[in-house]
Amino acid sequence: MSVKMPQSNSEQNEMQDLQPDARSPRRDFIEKILIVVLFALVLFVLWQGAEVFLLIFAGFLLAIFLRALSGFLSRHAPLSENQALAVVLLVIAGLTALGIWLLTDSMQNQFDELSNQLPEAFEQARQKILQYPLGRRVIERIPSPQQIVNNQSGNLFGRVTGIFSTAFNVVVNVLIVLMTAVYLAFSPQSYKEGVIKLVPKDREKRAREVLYTIEFTLRRYLVGTVVSVTINGAITGLGLWFLGIPFAIPLAIVTAIFNFIPNIGPLAASVPAILIAFPLSPTKALYVALLYLAVQNIDGFLTTPLVQQRAVSIPPVLIIAAQLLLAVPIVAVVFVLVKMLYAEDILGRRVEVKGERQARAET
Repeated sequence: MSVKMPQSNSEQNEMQDLQPDARSPRRDFIEKILIVVLFALVLFVLWQGAEVFLLIFAGFLLAIFLRALSGFLSRHAPLSENQALAVVLLVIAGLTALGIWLLTDSMQNQFDELSNQLPEAFEQARQKILQYPLGRRVIERIPSPQQIVNNQSGNLFGRVTGIFSTAFNVVVNVLIVLMTAVYLAFSPQSYKEGVIKLVPKDREKRAREVLYTIEFTLRRYLVGTVVSVTINGAITGLGLWFLGIPFAIPLAIVTAIFNFIPNIGPLAASVPAILIAFPLSPTKALYVALLYLAVQNIDGFLTTPLVQQRAVSIPPVLIIAAQLLLAVPIVAVVFVLVKMLYAEDILGRRVEVKGERQARAET
């Protein structure tokens, strides 16, 4: 009959160390489930507050753009990054005011000319349409300007109020984006640290890598966007010059700037060019409209998908779909999160993410 000798405390500790941690796989599984649930919860919250989120995200993008400019200036001038940022903001404000003043001055003369010629051009077009039987039927069904005024006069106050309300909302949204960008640009580190404090200590390094990679991706997206809008501006300027439209270069610059605004930007940029072309000839105004339509389609289906595919590694089909939802940079961020937090951390796969290698070197 054998007698078991009692084990010392040191021997018991060694035996415990040799035994596998039975709770470890379970803990890992729970962590993975929590990450997926948290990600779904974040998407749900963002969906419910989509408008606010888009404004904040636009401010975040603008802040990255401003920091990129100020970083370049501080590296080539004896200025700190915040001093360089102040200089960048002053230069942008000055150039914006100068551009508005020059464009408004020229547009005022063109608009006066247009207001004088538009009724005559409308009447000429009407007479040409009346030459055809189908055209006469269409004209008969269109109410006269006097009828339109009489029908809408009762609701005039409501329409004016609606216009002012829309304009006020636009101004407020622009201010939200601008102020968000300025605050984020002047002290980005404090906001990063605030996000990092929301994760466990053993995950802080990974959180820094993810945030750095997101910033890297959005910087590349902005570079790709600058390339795309420059191409659009150049094509538009050449087209306007070929058509003999005055102020071709300023209009091309306006087009490039407005192309930073998805979908509605190119439409808004075409209005000044069409107004300037109309007094020259209604036909030229039509050609200008077709030019802007062609450039917009080239950008949407060719330039932007190919440029952004190289910049942020998103397939062109997804970029085209994302443009319809005004969400190319958001898709770029989601791609980074899915690759790093899901494919790499949860599935354990090795996935190439642009900027991750630099993030590991920085953090």
